[in-house]
Amino acid sequence: MKALPMAFPPGVVAFRRWMRAQDASRLLASLRVRPVVGFLLRGSALVGLVAWAPGVHAFFAVPLTSALACFLPCAIHRVAFAFVYSRRRRVVAGSWLAWLPGLALEHFFLASLVALAVLPGALVLGVLFIGTSAVHGQHYRVTWREPFLLLGTLAALLGAAALAWNGQPGKVPLAIVGPSALVAQLYVGSLAVRYAQARMDADRLRAAVHAQLVEQQERDVGRLTQAMAEILGHHQGMDQALHEAGTAADMMKAFGAQRGMLARTGFEDQARQLQDSLRQLQQMVKEVRAKSRRFAGTEPEAVDLALVLESVQAQVSLRFPDVDIHLELAPSRPPRALVRGGPLTLRRVVENLVVNACEGNGDQGATRVFIRARTEPLSGRLEVEIEDDGPGFPPERLNAPAEELYTTKPQGTGLGLYTSECLLRASGGLLHRHNGPGGGALLRILLPREYP
Repeated sequence: MKALPMAFPPGVVAFRRWMRAQDASRLLASLRVRPVVGFLLRGSALVGLVAWAPGVHAFFAVPLTSALACFLPCAIHRVAFAFVYSRRRRVVAGSWLAWLPGLALEHFFLASLVALAVLPGALVLGVLFIGTSAVHGQHYRVTWREPFLLLGTLAALLGAAALAWNGQPGKVPLAIVGPSALVAQLYVGSLAVRYAQARMDADRLRAAVHAQLVEQQERDVGRLTQAMAEILGHHQGMDQALHEAGTAADMMKAFGAQRGMLARTGFEDQARQLQDSLRQLQQMVKEVRAKSRRFAGTEPEAVDLALVLESVQAQVSLRFPDVDIHLELAPSRPPRALVRGGPLTLRRVVENLVVNACEGNGDQGATRVFIRARTEPLSGRLEVEIEDDGPGFPPERLNAPAEELYTTKPQGTGLGLYTSECLLRASGGLLHRHNGPGGGALLRILLPREYP
């Protein structure tokens, strides 16, 4: 018979949920010698300040014996807890159950000082108590659903209220400070939980976007690898054709030797010229193949994006003095981009796109071009925007893939946008084309970045 799962009371479930949301590393770090000694010194200094320090004691008027009696329980608990749990590397449910009373005793110590002090010193100590409660509410994620520390703070206030009820001067300040501390602890804790949830949602969204970008990059790399394989295959075919042509030229030279002297001389010259041309063509093919292999096998290089953009701005401004080219960097020195081919490749890409913006469609160019660089918040990639006030893209070309030799300019080659997009995809980047809301073209470049 299948065993039924054990059902836990709602309080146990809530405590387990609260325990999983805590930062165990902070608790373990607080058990070392230096933090424990620091806690004891801060508490002793506060007792000495409000109950003994000359010139300050009259402002608080806290009895020294009572202040020490309120501080000793939380000090003993902190030392005993550190002694028992300091050698443990894991924080279990029992550890948190033993830690919560120590926080409640710390709150009792501060609330008792408020109850023991006179005005206006009680109000100063009340601000300290409210601030400590709020910080603990943030650190320990205090909410209505997990009010474990809130209950400890409430118990501490009841104990301090008993001191104030027995004739101590801090009744009125404690009546104001107590509810304020509870509200501050609950409000800040709820904000911390909401912020943590929003951060988790943003991380999940960032991971999803990153996964999509990685998938797109893998598809682009696959297409690039296939294209490179086809290019190398074509090169092998060209090698074979060149070899056969060279053999034919040699045979032509041999056959020409059987002709007359005058015809033989012209035939040999033609054959020699054919052989020289074939050797030159073969050398060119070898160089292109070597460059293709080097480019396909190189690792991306880290490139100073700000330096490249500043260089492009200066260079294109000299070429188009009538166009205002503005550069905006956020932050002023963005992280370095990872690009195959290094700074020369990235500069070629950006310069092609900025020049295209300045030239427009050949009949109408841009008068202003904005280059903006920032870190894309979702994917963490570097984003470069190039926006102009020119004619923009024709509607039919916005979603169409960039084509080699396609251009709207009478003297254009059609290679600028196509080459830029190919180089970006080879580096794992993306290029998006849009028309701005006020007209003009808007290009968005996404580049992988270097992480420290």
